[in-house]
Amino acid sequence: MTRPSRIPDIGDVPASMVAARLGLSLSDFESRRPDLERRGFPQPDETTGRYCIEAVDQWRLRRYPQFFAMPTIDAPKTDRATARTRIAKL
Repeated sequence: MTRPSRIPDIGDVPASMVAARLGLSLSDFESRRPDLERRGFPQPDETTGRYCIEAVDQWRLRRYPQFFAMPTIDAPKTDRATARTRIAKL
């Protein structure tokens, strides 16, 4: 049995590494890819054909929000009165 190749934690990787990250063979990954993409799976880069491995990992974790809470980005909260008072003091 051969040792699996190391999959980097960052950067763009070929489909074979994405398949390995998902625990699939390349042929299984390619056959399931349309269903995965319908579920929001990241598309490969249109120029290189490689996948952003961080996006793949984030997609995997978003499937289980009860276990992996994702940080949310709220809109900036501006207290206009306070801001105007501070500006006026300048």
